[in-house]
Amino acid sequence: MSQFCSSCGRGALTINLRSKSEHAVKSRQKVNLQKRKIEGGSVLLCTRCIKTLASKPEGIILSDRKVRLAKRRTKQTAKS
Repeated sequence: MSQFCSSCGRGALTINLRSKSEHAVKSRQKVNLQKRKIEGGSVLLCTRCIKTLASKPEGIILSDRKVRLAKRRTKQTAKS
């Protein structure tokens, strides 16, 4: 199973853990995903979307979109 929310597409974040000496160690923060049955099928939803589903059920739209990373500027694109 992928580690993405089926509704909003939230995924894991990469963070730096810092010690007292400011030494950085990369770590991952995972999203709190839980299985819910919606429209006769089981889907993974984050807790934020589960709260939205409880207050306004029409607010959740399931999609099969692919989550894309933001395009970062490189040295080549910055010059032009």
